[in-house]
Amino acid sequence: MILTLDIEHDWGLETTKSFMFLSGIFNWLEDTKSSATLFVTGNVAEPLNEIGLPKRVEIASHSMSHPDLTKISENDIINEIQESKATLESILKTKVKGFRAPYFMAPPNLWEILFQSGYKYSSSLVAGYFPKRYHNKIKPFPFTRNGITEVPLQSFRLLHVPFGLSFMRIMWPFSKLITPKKPYIFYYHPTELLAEPPGPAEGKFIRILYGINRGQMARKILYQFLQKQGQAVSVSKYLSGLETQLTEIPINLPNKVAASKGPIKEKLKTEEKSGNSGQGVSK
Repeated sequence: MILTLDIEHDWGLETTKSFMFLSGIFNWLEDTKSSATLFVTGNVAEPLNEIGLPKRVEIASHSMSHPDLTKISENDIINEIQESKATLESILKTKVKGFRAPYFMAPPNLWEILFQSGYKYSSSLVAGYFPKRYHNKIKPFPFTRNGITEVPLQSFRLLHVPFGLSFMRIMWPFSKLITPKKPYIFYYHPTELLAEPPGPAEGKFIRILYGINRGQMARKILYQFLQKQGQAVSVSKYLSGLETQLTEIPINLPNKVAASKGPIKEKLKTEEKSGNSGQGVSK
């Protein structure tokens, strides 16, 4: 099973208090000889670097500042993708090959931009449903698009919501009955392990919903699940072990991206000439 973590500011706050729980998962990786992929936002690279990272984790991008990419301009999407890659590689001293779109909200041009920006894979889609966000009728298995390998998130059986700690704890213990029989990928946020509910910036409904079974209960649910799986791998390690020829699948996504001038390739070529390729445009 692929294990992924979304590393960002604590929900509704500008803090990184939840990073204190990373030592627990790092110890589990070491004890089980496992590996995992951390999808990190560029704006928390410094505090993440301060705690130190073991060799068993792979670093990938989760954008620079965690915006909904379907609600910003093409120029801003390119900036989020390129600046985060450059920032993570510079601060964490590692090669960044993967990307995950915040909220799993992927604009139609995402894969082309990723390819032109030097990425190898993405995990930006959910093979499932989330109210008012997406309803992707795809299979939970990697495929390729525009030169990028997409590794979609799995969903729970019956309800088809994203398979991760969020809905696992919100629906607990019913979620045990609808967990995929053969989990292939799982994700969670360290911020879910905090006892405190999300900050006021998230809104009342989200604070109530995502406040269910947080803290100690969330940690119990997480490690109970991981112990049952026995071992986990990073996205790159999983892909390196695939022997099946991946299928090129076109994805019909609603184009919610703000209008911009000129094709993507021309924008990226312009940035290369100006020396901004892979570094983005500072805000």
